[in-house]
Parts: sequence; C-alpha cells; structure tokens
Amino acid sequence: MENAFILNETSKYGIENSHIPHTLSATYAQCGEDIIVAGLLFAQLTKSGRPWNSVFYIEIGANHPISTSNTYLLYNNHGASGILVEPNPALHQAIASVRPRDRLVPSVVLPEGGATVTLHIGNAHELSSVRRDHIDSFGGFGGLGGVSSSIDVVAIGINDLLAQAGQREIDFLSIDCEGIDYELMRAIDFETYKPLVIQCEPSEHFSQGNRAKMINLLESRSYRLVARTEVNLIFLRHSM
Repeated sequence: MENAFILNETSKYGIENSHIPHTLSATYAQCGEDIIVAGLLFAQLTKSGRPWNSVFYIEIGANHPISTSNTYLLYNNHGASGILVEPNPALHQAIASVRPRDRLVPSVVLPEGGATVTLHIGNAHELSSVRRDHIDSFGGFGGLGGVSSSIDVVAIGINDLLAQAGQREIDFLSIDCEGIDYELMRAIDFETYKPLVIQCEPSEHFSQGNRAKMINLLESRSYRLVARTEVNLIFLRHSM
C-alpha cells in the first residue's frame, strides 16, 4: 500500500518524491504494537532459525478478530497461531470464522480461577471488563461509553490458562483486560511460564502509578521494557 503520509508531506512542500518504493506496512493493532512485536519476534527467529509458523501466542482480551487485534498480523501475514481469550459471546462467531487456526477460550481470566464472574459488556466492546468502574472512567467515549449489559462468565486463573500452552514456548503474551492487567501479571508463575514478549495496558488514567508498577514488576522478573505506545507497554525477556 502506498504510504499516504509521505505523499501528503511531499505534496505539501512541493518536492519530488523519492524513487525507491515507500509502502506502508500493514497493522491491525490500536497503535501499531503488532509491527513492534513482529520485529522483536523476527529478530529472535533469525537467531534461532525457527520458522514463522512455529510462533505461538496467547492473547487475553482478544476482542475483535481483526480490528485492534494484537495478533492478527502474526496470524494473517506470518502464519502464526495460538490461543484467543474472549468472554464476550457477541464476538465468538466472528473470531471462529476469521481465525480458524486459533483456539478460542470463552472465559474471563483472573489472578485465581473461580466458578463464574460478572462481565460488564461495554457499548464499545473494547471497554468490556469485570470492573464496571473502569468502563465508567471513560465517560461518554464518543457516545459509546457505559455498560450495555452484564453477564455471568466462567473464570479461569491465569496460570491455568498459560498451562494450556502445553510444551510449547509462549512467544507472545498479550494482556488487555481493562483495569486488571497489573493484577494478572503479578499472579503469573514466572518460574514456570516465561513468555518471550509481553504486552500489557497500564490504564494509567484509571489507576495512576500502574505503568511504574508494571515496569518494576517485570524488570524484577528478567524482562526489560523495549517499547511503549500511547496505550501499551512491550517487554522482552532478557534471561534466555
């Protein structure tokens, strides 16, 4: 795809464009995080000699199978696959039809498992959360704020979820659970589960200090912060 940003700027200044191709890379994540993650994984695959289709991910809070997805680029462009966790039943058919190589887990993920938990479905599905106050913190959200309904959903503990990877290494763990990301990361058994790349959302507007807490937590678990976008933090394990 032609890079419209370059075309707009060269046109604005009335200068000739360059003669080499200037395509715009595909991205499906909210702020281009998927391109960053793909670059990190590409470097590791280059060193190890592994093929792209061996990449395994777990996306907690998958939501839409394409739009704002942190893993669709890996799935669609590189042939990777993994586990998508999405408790909102309104999204299950789309996920199943678009992502047949992935396994859908229709549960809420908590630090510890339980029978059921109440999930508040946002008018904007991306805001759905077990924390109603987190949804409320977005206010009107362009007319899409607030809760449309509340349902009871089966809950699974995060370590029980990670155990479903079996013997496969978790190359990428994406956590986007609207208000409880830090609690989930704090509960991970890092002695057993060592994802190569971890992405998480601080939700700093909702819980000030979360960003620093996440960085301190993961740096104490042999990770380093390698990228930050307006929404997410991305960490790489440096103890291989």
